[in-house]
Amino acid sequence: MVITLRPFVACIVLLIIGCDSGISDKNLFFILPRDAAILMQEDRSTLLGQRASTVVVDSRPTWSYRKSHISESINIPFGRLHLLAWRLEHAGIIIVSGETWNDSVSIAMSKELMTMGFKDVKTLRGGLVGWVEAGESIETAE
Repeated sequence: MVITLRPFVACIVLLIIGCDSGISDKNLFFILPRDAAILMQEDRSTLLGQRASTVVVDSRPTWSYRKSHISESINIPFGRLHLLAWRLEHAGIIIVSGETWNDSVSIAMSKELMTMGFKDVKTLRGGLVGWVEAGESIETAE
């Protein structure tokens, strides 16, 4: 009986490479649509002067964002995050939104933003679908 070490070595390599950033699902903070809407409203009504703002980032492709998106959100497709991260320099709270529940792209973007050093990153529970189901406003292409 010959035992090959190749699968064992491959698993070890994947574990080492995969644990590079130290960011995992347990580092994620999910926020409900209603709570996100309250944070956005507080930014508009602050009386204390200039402060870091709450920014909703839509991680979906641009064509999908153009069809419909959360009002006041900005579009940074996940594949362009490193090119467009400068748009988030002055953000206080970053809320990442995707299409729906457990959206793998928005989860990946939240983790990547944390890896890049952004401190207050939250993932919108339910994405755009959850936002609409909560009765919050969206913008659509006409």
